[in-house]
Amino acid sequence: MPAMKYLQFYLDRKCVVIPGWGKTKNTRKGCGSWTWRDTERNTDMLKGNAKVRNGTGGLLIVDVDPKNGGSVESLRQRFAALPDTRTVHTVTQHPAGPGAHLIFTIPSDVVVATNRPLGTGIDIPDAVMLPGSIVRCDDGIDRKYTLANDIEPASAPLALIAAIDKGQPSQKSPSVDPDEAAGAVAALVQKWAAAGPSERNAVFTEVAIPILRGAGNDGADMLRCAYSGDDTEELEQMIASAARKAATSSAPMHRPRSRYVDECLRLAKHDVRYGHWSKASDRKVMFAVVSICSSLGSVTTPAVSFRDFVLETGLETKTVRSALRRLIESAHLHVLRSTDEGTREYTPKVGEMPTDISKEAAPLKGLQVDPLHDVWLSDGLTGRASHVFDLVDVGFRKASQVAAAGGMGRDAARDALRTLVEVRLLDKEGTAYSVPADVVDTAQILAMERGGLGRRVRLEDRIGEERARPRGDTARDGVNDAYDEDRRRYEDEELMRQLGII
Repeated sequence: MPAMKYLQFYLDRKCVVIPGWGKTKNTRKGCGSWTWRDTERNTDMLKGNAKVRNGTGGLLIVDVDPKNGGSVESLRQRFAALPDTRTVHTVTQHPAGPGAHLIFTIPSDVVVATNRPLGTGIDIPDAVMLPGSIVRCDDGIDRKYTLANDIEPASAPLALIAAIDKGQPSQKSPSVDPDEAAGAVAALVQKWAAAGPSERNAVFTEVAIPILRGAGNDGADMLRCAYSGDDTEELEQMIASAARKAATSSAPMHRPRSRYVDECLRLAKHDVRYGHWSKASDRKVMFAVVSICSSLGSVTTPAVSFRDFVLETGLETKTVRSALRRLIESAHLHVLRSTDEGTREYTPKVGEMPTDISKEAAPLKGLQVDPLHDVWLSDGLTGRASHVFDLVDVGFRKASQVAAAGGMGRDAARDALRTLVEVRLLDKEGTAYSVPADVVDTAQILAMERGGLGRRVRLEDRIGEERARPRGDTARDGVNDAYDEDRRRYEDEELMRQLGII
């Protein structure tokens, strides 16, 4: 039976508390739709087991289930700034310790997305048992939910809020009835499921963006589940491409944007552009992750492959693999889920790299020539050129300032600055550097003249050919062997060029 002090903790915050049923985790029949008013009027029904609805009363409750691989340590790996907070131990028994409910406070405008996974064995349940509740477990033993850390709930960090917030409807968007929106998405999914091989691509083009904008990452899973073909790698490429376009499409927007997601991604993009980077390829791949997230309005990417990143960044597959490995090992990236096809869902970690933006340095013209622009694939403009350009654009005018802000040597900074001035992507007056007003047009011209655009086109053609080739144990012939040898030679040359060896 919950002690009154435990129940009072939730009542004081006007949480929706629902009566349980016997020594089970079930709610009493007919009480599932309770509101705060029902709780307030029927506190006499809360003397036994009871559950609190997640997201009510300004509380967020994270469930950590060790039986399914969850742990507080793995939660901290994703959310490094996770504070110590009020904690309830659940009745789940495991050699690594009991299950846990971590309780945080959240702002009043946050709409909690329940049943959303935060990692292996970690999610946001719709409702959880109150401490003091007793449950008869499968082994016949009665176990109690206990308050393990009796302190005030800590404020949820920004990254955690962004991960669980459904968002609010935009003032610029027309109001949409949730049931009507869900019905529209369901109809589009059904149309996609019924599409035959000859019409599948056309139907996907028609329905994918509205589905993704209507249901977000859940929409991506709907597209996967309804897919009647067998080329899952191509499907993931199509979903990733549609997800990137979803934010600017004219398709109806049913999914609200979260200001916490937007702020989290703004900080992540800030870290990428102006942080300390030992390798330019790591910065470029990280920017690609943040860009994919931003296009979808989510802190998590859809499941993407190495080839998707090759297309996004213009880097070779070997370079992408190495960069992703370093980003994960250095805690810049967290892998939320891996699929059987080898694709993965990524989420960037905010505040995981030092940035030295001073009060005097502020973005003057915004993101003019971003790190994924074709100009940075051009001869002489790979490597640190993009990083140095961004640092000048944000307000660092001297070579010494650029070197310190970017975590690079002065000689490396000076070499990049000299090259950028030579191609007119930067101006120099005395010892001070600045971004010229016509830099966007200049970048486009350079991308064509110095080979960046051509490399992008060849890369896209090559990836398309690779995806179209038969899989498995198809018999090889001399033509294919020669093609592979030419491709390997080209890839090796590109890799050495990107590394600055040639």
